[in-house]
Amino acid sequence: MSKFSTGLRRSSPTILTVLGIVGVVGTAVTAVRATPKAMRLIKAKKDELETDKLTPVELVQTTWKCYIPSVLVGVGTVACIIGIGVMDKRNQAALTSAYAMLNESYKQYRQAAKKVYGEDADNKIHAEMAKDAMVADSAWGYQVYNMDMDPESEECLFYDLTSKKYFTTTMAAVLNAQYHANRNIALRGECSLNEYLSFLGVDGVEKGDEMGWDITHMVEEMDSYWLDFDNQKTTLEDGLECITIDAMALCKFD
Repeated sequence: MSKFSTGLRRSSPTILTVLGIVGVVGTAVTAVRATPKAMRLIKAKKDELETDKLTPVELVQTTWKCYIPSVLVGVGTVACIIGIGVMDKRNQAALTSAYAMLNESYKQYRQAAKKVYGEDADNKIHAEMAKDAMVADSAWGYQVYNMDMDPESEECLFYDLTSKKYFTTTMAAVLNAQYHANRNIALRGECSLNEYLSFLGVDGVEKGDEMGWDITHMVEEMDSYWLDFDNQKTTLEDGLECITIDAMALCKFD
């Protein structure tokens, strides 16, 4: 496939949208221009029949040719709108399919890695991810969540693998946030990433409202109605201890 064809395919929704807008305007313009001619034909028909009022059938028979351009432009506009909808559904289906394949490949890779290298290797990978994120985020530091409901509990350093954020809070606060995420999934059928982060007392991320977990995806992917969180205590190479939080892969909301 040539670059021109590829570019044309990618630009098709934009082109159809522009044509649809032009078509709406064109339909109105041609209809307005046709009206004076139609009025003259109606007057001539009334004079011919010596009547003050034409029947609906007579009106259509007298004026339909005047509105042929308007009808053609309108049909083209409708076709553009339908084409946009079809392309949008195809794009969504392609993205969903690609995501499902990526998610399945990730799960198979992780299972194979555990079989070959063991659970310790998987934990070390999580720890390495947490260490790399700490280096990248050291400029702004950690986000602290003060949990009033358990002031006597010890605060710990956490790293959420889903949002790639560090924060300090208590284990009770984390479990409470994870419970409320599952509660919203049970009541509403979904919980966004930013909503889950708000339960943790952490600032949201870009496009975090557009992705998260929904019950349909959970049932299809994991055959589960409950979102399991994997909370593991990890020691980094410099001796710093933190708890990594892992969960099922995110899905994009419709």
